[in-house]
Amino acid sequence: MSHRDGPTMLRGVLLRRARSVDRLLLKAQNELCAILIDVHPSIADPALEDHLVDVPLQYVCVRRTIIMTNIPFAGYYTHSERKWRDYSFRDHSMPNDEALDHGVLCCRWKYVQYKGVAGKKGYCGTIMKLRQQETDPSKGIADAALVFWWRALEATGKGPSTMPSGISVDLTSETDEEPSTTRLDRSANRCPQSRSKEQAVPKDEQTVLKNALGNKVVRQRKRSRTEASGETEFLPSLTPRKVRNSLMEKFIASSMAVKFEALLAEPRTHFDFLAGSGGATTGAEEAGSVITFLLDKSLNACNSLRLAFPRAHILHKILGHFLSNDRFYEVATAHISYPCKTYSPAHTAGVGTCKYDYENEDTACSVNDIVRKTRAKIVTFEQTDGMVRYEKNKHVWRRLLRDITLAEYSVRWRVMDATEHGNPSKRNRLIILTSCPGHPLPDFPPPRPGPKNTIRKTLDKVGPVRDIEEHMQRHSIKDEPSYDDDITLPYTIVCKSSKGDLHPSGKRSFNMQELAMLAGFPRRRKFAPACMTALREIIGNAVPVGLAKDLYKMVHKDLDEGETEMGRWLVEVGALTNEDVERVMRSREPETIDLSMEAEPRWKKKLRATQTTRFDDEDVIMIDD
Repeated sequence: MSHRDGPTMLRGVLLRRARSVDRLLLKAQNELCAILIDVHPSIADPALEDHLVDVPLQYVCVRRTIIMTNIPFAGYYTHSERKWRDYSFRDHSMPNDEALDHGVLCCRWKYVQYKGVAGKKGYCGTIMKLRQQETDPSKGIADAALVFWWRALEATGKGPSTMPSGISVDLTSETDEEPSTTRLDRSANRCPQSRSKEQAVPKDEQTVLKNALGNKVVRQRKRSRTEASGETEFLPSLTPRKVRNSLMEKFIASSMAVKFEALLAEPRTHFDFLAGSGGATTGAEEAGSVITFLLDKSLNACNSLRLAFPRAHILHKILGHFLSNDRFYEVATAHISYPCKTYSPAHTAGVGTCKYDYENEDTACSVNDIVRKTRAKIVTFEQTDGMVRYEKNKHVWRRLLRDITLAEYSVRWRVMDATEHGNPSKRNRLIILTSCPGHPLPDFPPPRPGPKNTIRKTLDKVGPVRDIEEHMQRHSIKDEPSYDDDITLPYTIVCKSSKGDLHPSGKRSFNMQELAMLAGFPRRRKFAPACMTALREIIGNAVPVGLAKDLYKMVHKDLDEGETEMGRWLVEVGALTNEDVERVMRSREPETIDLSMEAEPRWKKKLRATQTTRFDDEDVIMIDD
């Protein structure tokens, strides 16, 4: 295109080398990332063609071949790079210097920068893998196929495929004509009493077909000696064997159908790492997740988690020790709350001045190990907003994002205000949403309608003191002026007594029950007996329950969308029929979740089975009351 009285312009998608995207992606040669600038925050998945840029024609210096694909980068999987060499779209015979200037370029990611101050400062953003509809023809793969690969095949070193394992396509029918055979002319042979080598060893028949996806399928059939000689022979003794083979084929087909149906009805199991008092877990449970595993190194936290989630496996372990074993804990969703003290706005000293600063930084490098142990479709993170607001923490923030993208997960982040989601006290948290290869990436929930929660409304739900457990009645005596409690608490609940820890009467601090409810916990939530300092610490570190609940309602919405895509793909490749998919979907009873945190979820009234995986006694803590 050309502007009037101006230079000729080219309009297209802005692409940059992956190594130049602020150290957030794998620094691989000839890998690109699409850059979308000034995207409205309400657009969850912006299209490439809707955010084009204009570049003067004089800036174009060379013509290159670019491939848009959603197939994972082959070099990332070092144990199977040779198997996947074709998936990298690179010419390995070309020298590196020549490939840099003349090789094929490949784009698998798009980076979204949103409008406004928050977007420009990096307080919100998205880095997404390209979806199948954004790829070039014949250069992409079904998104559901990538989910199936990540969950079932990637650990074995196999690459993604358009067809699930166990499925074969045979486009021939019973009316197809077999290749014509003619009786061999024995008189033409020089030695009629002997058979040539070609006659003694029959050749196999190969038929090259094309399946519905346009891929070649080689159908091979062993030819018998009688067929090779052109003679017809009936072998009645083989009839029972054919029957047995038919029964076995039916059994295998039935087993495979059950396996594929399980992909559509996977339980919504959940693993919470560094769970603390279980704020995020409580929210996920109220949204409909089946709490299966909880891990924390604090015994006080594990005691409280045992009371709150009696059917879950409580793992009292240090994260590093947990990751060192060779077991797998496959779940649908996972949540990670890395220690935040090092990056908190209250941490004014330099990194390394406090006792656990370097340990906390090292803990944040475990993303790849966690996702490989859990194979979770969606992983959520919660962190203090100081990680993105302060320059001293930016190197840790970039490393965290790079670890997520190196695991082939898409990622979306935003600083959120918990008071917009029912929390009665101020709490700004950095929320990170990620999804595995091929799975839809959840969006952030909108603010709850109506007025915000207040101190008065929250304290009215506490009830009489006689109904509160003794260890939850503890408080400190103070002598301060009273204040109006018909407001949202303007201070953040932290791990120790602070300016915001003051009852509206001014004569005392909040007791532990009031503090827990101001942090977002429902009244029915139980905490194990502990000293006031320990209770303050686990309550102050908790993720606001209302915020976590709203987040996981969006997560479950995307899990439903992912199952719909999986069902569509299984029908397309012939693994299941439409009737099978509809039957499985009908068998999952819809769950109605009330937005009120005090409402008892319907699903909690039912007994739901958790995973049947067995673990050693050392993994599950047994605490005697």
